Amino acid sequence: MSFSMRKKSNLRGGRNNSVKRNNSVKKVKRGKGVAGNRKPSFAAKLGAFMLENVKGKIIFNKKTGFTRKHKHVFGVLPYLHMDIKEQNFFKNFKEIESGRAGELTKLCNKHNLERKLSKVKFSCKNQSLAGVQAVNDSILSSINDKWAERKHGRKQLEVIQRAMEYQCSNNIIPSSSLQWTK
Repeated sequence: MSFSMRKKSNLRGGRNNSVKRNNSVKKVKRGKGVAGNRKPSFAAKLGAFMLENVKGKIIFNKKTGFTRKHKHVFGVLPYLHMDIKEQNFFKNFKEIESGRAGELTKLCNKHNLERKLSKVKFSCKNQSLAGVQAVNDSILSSINDKWAERKHGRKQLEVIQRAMEYQCSNNIIPSSSLQWTK
């Protein structure tokens, strides 16, 4: 069974098309879920970031859940189930920062950049660490600041949300797995 786009988006972050009239004053219903009236959770923002490049239809099976067809879909699930917070996500980045910087330093040394760039006092160790830190900062900034621009990612996140709601209502996953939508 596919949950691709049966309902209107709950992730649009604004008004939907459901309008009630009351004494000629328009009242607009807000969508529930990830973006309705509230600021999206960090896990939802991360989900939209990760799902932005998913191509094709997300496959969900009522008995077995999501397939491994899309690594982005399969990979975002732990973050959503845990309702990962920014500080926990960033902590993971910090824990592996020195290892990534070390690998970049090795690559830098392999290319003899300190010798080639000695006139500008290039430092493989210092500049590799700064490079890794800049990548981390850029990723976090993109996750936090590009929610509105990730229309495709939000649409894919909605598919996952509806499937998870189905799983929750059928006692397949706990309600805590949907905390990221609140």
